[in-house]
Amino acid sequence: MSAPGSLSAQIGEYERSIADHRSGTVDTSVLHAIERFAPPTVNWSMETGCGKTTILLSNLSAHHHVFAFDDRAEERSSIRYYEDCPLFKRECTTEVLGATQLTLPVYQFTEPIDLALLDGPHGYPFPELEYYYVYPKLRPGALLIIDDIHIPTIHRLHTFLAEEKMFDLVHIERTTSFFVRTSAPTFFPLGDGWEHQAFNKARFPAYPPPAAVPPQPDPRVAQLHQRVAELEDQLAHWQHVAEERRLKRRLARRLGDWPFLR
Repeated sequence: MSAPGSLSAQIGEYERSIADHRSGTVDTSVLHAIERFAPPTVNWSMETGCGKTTILLSNLSAHHHVFAFDDRAEERSSIRYYEDCPLFKRECTTEVLGATQLTLPVYQFTEPIDLALLDGPHGYPFPELEYYYVYPKLRPGALLIIDDIHIPTIHRLHTFLAEEKMFDLVHIERTTSFFVRTSAPTFFPLGDGWEHQAFNKARFPAYPPPAAVPPQPDPRVAQLHQRVAELEDQLAHWQHVAEERRLKRRLARRLGDWPFLR
């Protein structure tokens, strides 16, 4: 719960006085957690998506940057939701409007990021795309917030980060996870090295090759083996008959032409 009179509590009061915006809103407890875990000094912050968090971060940060789709022409606009709030500090906020899939790759980050909130498009592979352009700019000690980790695509990113040596998972509030950037070296964004990442080490190989299936015998070969066995039996029989006849002839020469030797 937010302390009475706290910034997150005041934003909660604003929320109750107005209809939710089209993208939905985070719970007030998440705002309170952001207040708790934000670095003592936030000079440069950013978020993808917007709403109540924009109001909060415009107050916590000296220079907050919002990367969001421009929906001001639509009903229950997310941008108008925070712009109309009396608590919102416009003078501390820079809006970078458009699809984050297009704006983040070309944006020139001029300062290290102290706090980043990723809450943009949730379909695969967009969460990973946002992370890719943000993580190299996070300074040691920065706070990285991942929202909506109950969505499978987001939960995969959350799981990766929870095992990644660049981050410490410090808190989960409802469906929002909070990570602190460690002093571990930044994973080189233009190379590879997948085998050094903890997530891959723990799961490799993800799909081992299936066990070899023994080859099925050719029925024609089986028939041939059977015929050979039959011929060997016949040969053994006639060899026995021939040997018996030779023995009778030898006895007949010695004993005479007795009927039992014929």
